[in-house]
Amino acid sequence: MSTEILQTTSTLAAVLAALAAVLSGICAFLSFKLAKKIHKELALDERVLTGTPIHPGLREHAHDQCVIRCTLFNKSKRKVHIESVEAYDRGGKKLEVTWASDIDHLGNPQNPFQLIGIVDASDLYVRKNDGETVDYMRLKVVHSFPDSPTSIVFDPYAEWGIEEESSDEG
Repeated sequence: MSTEILQTTSTLAAVLAALAAVLSGICAFLSFKLAKKIHKELALDERVLTGTPIHPGLREHAHDQCVIRCTLFNKSKRKVHIESVEAYDRGGKKLEVTWASDIDHLGNPQNPFQLIGIVDASDLYVRKNDGETVDYMRLKVVHSFPDSPTSIVFDPYAEWGIEEESSDEG
């Protein structure tokens, strides 16, 4: 009789272990699905908004005109990291630029090309390496959020042309 009890107990333990493994697998699957749903909902909120790009207003006019400043706003609960910045002229030709989150009094980027982390907002300074005046620049800002890079266009004459057209109509 003791052998029968031992055999029944071991069979019952094996069935309970198998049932626990199946239940554990179901819980793991449901947990995975919930994590994916939460990540998807958070990803919908991951956006980098940009302010209007302008010259930073340095004392030296010649230095001011080769630098663009733009404020970047992080609308996510997660910190975003700016990984790279590319600049292009009107014709789509890539420009040689230096970028950073801070500049000195002459417009030279401090700690250039380093990863910029943005919790709420941060300034992005982009300076043409040749020191020439910037009258148009299209920036492609690559960041850690999974969507496409943020595009910023500096064109001070674009608004002027729109205002001119609207004043002719009136």
